[in-house]
Order: sequence, then structure tokens, then C-alpha cells
Amino acid sequence: MKAIIIAGGRGERLKPLTEKIPKPMVEVSGQPILLHIINHFKEHGIFDFIVATCFLPDVITNYFGDGSKFGVNITYTYEDPKKPLRTAGAISISREFIKDTFIVTSGDILRDLDIKKMISFHKKSKSFVTLNVYKRISKDAKSMVTIDKNHKVISFIERPKENDLKNKSIWVNGSFYIFEPEIFDLIPDNTKLDFGSDIFPKLLKAKKPLYAYPTTGYFVDIGNLEKLELARKTFNKA
Repeated sequence: MKAIIIAGGRGERLKPLTEKIPKPMVEVSGQPILLHIINHFKEHGIFDFIVATCFLPDVITNYFGDGSKFGVNITYTYEDPKKPLRTAGAISISREFIKDTFIVTSGDILRDLDIKKMISFHKKSKSFVTLNVYKRISKDAKSMVTIDKNHKVISFIERPKENDLKNKSIWVNGSFYIFEPEIFDLIPDNTKLDFGSDIFPKLLKAKKPLYAYPTTGYFVDIGNLEKLELARKTFNKA
């Protein structure tokens, strides 16, 4: 199974660390975030990667090469930094490399997730898309996912209103997805599209089987310097 890692982030809120490197190359515990992600996949038997680059791609390609020195195989795609395509648009460039079920994840998140079990759940549920979700009590969550007792997604709200979030423990999108290759039918080339705001609502409207796989372990989205420090502390303890 192939995994696409979206690694084109500019990392504006991580400056000055990201003045000369893309966000996934910021170090946690002496290694780039992207290497930690790749190693996590390796622990679960995933060795074939497509790294979707955008900002300063040479920093990534020079470090990882074809992946052989890290025990993996890496193919690269290149998004125009002047015309970023957002999360779904970024993977459209990879369609020629994908023939079967595949994984997509963000290149700036460290997490505790049993990937093998999530793949098994995806296959057993015969899902078109399975997304990792985690529990959070937050007034500023970027998404809110409602699921039934079988973990089938009932609703997906991107940028929910404060009234929906207040004093609630909610499921939040973890930006780790297992897709069937037919997903590319919904993602035209060179089109700005986001999974949360564009693709998932369309799937629900079309009544495609969309399931959620809950995470109970740590999850750190490294979006700013405060989160980076949290990631370093959390990862060292994990």
C-alpha cells in the first residue's frame, strides 16, 4: 500500500525556523518531522511513499533522496508554490502512481495510531474513505465529525461555529485518511480543493460509505512554535 505525505507546508507560524526549510523538515528530537512520520509507517509495514512537495522541495529531496538509505521507496510530486492546491488538490498530481487503496496524511503531525488496525477496519467496513478522528474539548476546533455506533460518519462540519463546540467533547478530523482510488474521480487536475470543506461533504451527500477510526493516543499538529514545543515534550515521553 502506498502512502501520500502532503509535505508542502510553508510554516509561516513556525518562523524563523522555516525561513529556509519547509515545515515538515523542522526537527523534533533531532530528526525532521517527516522522518518520524515515515518511521511510524515503517513500523506498520508501509514502505512505499509519495511525498507531495510545494515550498522549498529541494530541502526534502536532498535529504531523503529515493528513500533507500532510510529503507523505503520515495517518489516526489511538485506543486507550484505560487498556486497551492490545498489538501485534496495536492494529491491530484499523484493519480498516475495510484492503482489501489492508499493512505494520505499530513507532513506536520505526530500521532500514536495503529495503522495496521485502521487498514483492517477500512477493509472490513468496505469504506470508500476512512478518516482518523480524535477526541477533543475545544472552542476553536477546525472540524467536527459526528459518527454512529458503527463509526460511520453522519456529518462533517469544517470550521464549526462556536455554539457547536462550547463545552462539548467532539470528534475532530486527524488528517489521516485511507482512500479507494476512485476518489480521484472527484478531484480534477489543477483545482483548489480541500478534503474537509469540499470532498467529504460531497461524499456524504452522495451517500458514499465514509467511516471514522478513533484515536486515543497522542496527537500533535505542529502548527506553531508552542505546538512544536509540545510535540517535542510529548514525543520524548511517548
